[in-house]
Amino acid sequence: MLTGALLGLMEQLALNIITLTEASSEREFFDSRITRSQTLMMLGNLAKACANLPPETCERMHQIDWAAWHAVKIALTKPEQHPLQIWVAIKELTPMTLQQLYDYKRTQPQLFSMVM
Repeated sequence: MLTGALLGLMEQLALNIITLTEASSEREFFDSRITRSQTLMMLGNLAKACANLPPETCERMHQIDWAAWHAVKIALTKPEQHPLQIWVAIKELTPMTLQQLYDYKRTQPQLFSMVM
């Protein structure tokens, strides 16, 4: 049940990040205090959700770049020192992860189940 909830949270956070930043250029994103702070908060929560998944779930979802999410979690401790990594996480890693979550939801729906 916890795994299904975490995967659902990841899905929603990724969708929110994409929606919030879809019309932003890199410069606009980093110049926007509100969008940037909200996005960084959601990105951090997404990275934490990834880190809290059971290892066996990560193994079953091997196409998701778990190492990249771990690196994002570390980069977010000092985001001003890692702007490129943050931007790539927003514009590439997040959409790719969301697509992979959709694919896994279709092929392994039991992972997303919240029934005990």
